[in-house]
Amino acid sequence: MESASREKSACFTGHRPDQLRGVAADDLRLELQNLIESAVQEGYTTFYCGMAMGTDILAGELAAALREQYPWVRLVAVVPFPEQSRGWPAEWKERYQALLQKCDDAVVLLPRSRPGGYHLRNRYMVDRSALLIGVYNGAPKGGTAYTVKYAQKKGLEIRLLRPESCRR
Repeated sequence: MESASREKSACFTGHRPDQLRGVAADDLRLELQNLIESAVQEGYTTFYCGMAMGTDILAGELAAALREQYPWVRLVAVVPFPEQSRGWPAEWKERYQALLQKCDDAVVLLPRSRPGGYHLRNRYMVDRSALLIGVYNGAPKGGTAYTVKYAQKKGLEIRLLRPESCRR
């Protein structure tokens, strides 16, 4: 993978589908698309996607779709380990595989699942980015909270949607 400029790179974080129940999907999609497109218009060219169910995959799909209008946008899948989607519902496995095919590059960090593998993935993305885009409900624990706190510690600009702002 060619090295992307950190200053022109962003990464995604956010909740899994179970934490987004009751959210108006179309509103969330539109708000997230607006955040990503604004970043592109500000000069961000590379987007790192952790490829998890929920926000990650949705944000990755939106970034990939923006390449029709902004062909210089690069999408990099950051996969914690090869079997990440094992045990997922069929719909999410299909979306995962389809998105992986649309990525310009993929980085697989570990040969197999291990404790801390998801945090390793999140740190990898944050360490290579200047901007964090995500969906976060403010919960003090969990992977999204960890990633937001790590991004704050590393001095990233952070743009978050609150799921409750997209309620039905």
